[in-house]
Amino acid sequence: MKKTHVLLLIFCMFLSIIGCSKENIPEQQNQNQTQTEQPSYDNAKISYLGPEGTYTQEACEKYFGGSGECIPYKTVDDAVTALVKKETDYAVIPQENTIGGAVNDYINTVIGEQALNVVGEVELPINQNLLTLPETELSDIKTVYSHKQGIAQGKDFLSENLPDAEIIEVSSTAEGAKTVAEKKDKSCAAIASAGCADVYGLKILSSNIQNNDLNKTRFYVLSVSEISKDKKERLAFIAKGNANSLPKLMSKIESEGVNLVAIHDSPQKTELGSYNYIIECADCSYESYEQIATTEGFEYRFLGCFDRY
Repeated sequence: MKKTHVLLLIFCMFLSIIGCSKENIPEQQNQNQTQTEQPSYDNAKISYLGPEGTYTQEACEKYFGGSGECIPYKTVDDAVTALVKKETDYAVIPQENTIGGAVNDYINTVIGEQALNVVGEVELPINQNLLTLPETELSDIKTVYSHKQGIAQGKDFLSENLPDAEIIEVSSTAEGAKTVAEKKDKSCAAIASAGCADVYGLKILSSNIQNNDLNKTRFYVLSVSEISKDKKERLAFIAKGNANSLPKLMSKIESEGVNLVAIHDSPQKTELGSYNYIIECADCSYESYEQIATTEGFEYRFLGCFDRY
């Protein structure tokens, strides 16, 4: 009888030990998964809209923390093409500004390249400045160079202070600063970041000339690697369809308890009222997206789950 009790006791202890061990396995697996989810950017190549000194370069530095190699390209299309051809591992593009709104040309790039997905987002405060040669005074300026977003953001300043100046659009704000430095003409100025003054040896003639002191730009970090479906801060997708179906889609997003962050439209160029909508949400899991994507009237393309910086 005593032997039976002893054997039963040993057997129960054995089961207890096994149970505890099994309970610890998921925890260890989760820890290992968390560790593997943190990518290393040390050897990464990142394409961005150049030249040196653009806000996009600043967004690269903020997201990648100085790791990897940031490579400037003349246009956003060139930067994205390098990514699609796998010459780089990531591309960073501006996609929305407080004052200028959606950067439609770049939004269309995301829509047009099926291989792209979004792996991160960067939000930067944007302070525009009027940059000139060291000897230039405001009365000397006849020509101003900048990206169209910089021009839009400095519109009020230009109207008030340089109403007769010729405004010339260039590929980036840094390109405008570079042009002024290369021309060495004191009648030329650029709207660009304060950092560009250091890079190109220019003077900040007027600082913070943007129309709104709360001016910000949102950037997407793009990849062509496997798309993430893990729940993160944000989720984005494209819905292709007719505008008259949009209320149903918005209602479905609300019923799923999802917060709408942004919606940008781009015409499909097939018939009036037909659009590609890029939709960004917060508090949205991939499972919620799958439910949203059951809304009739649209074709859907998932862009990814990502965090913002």
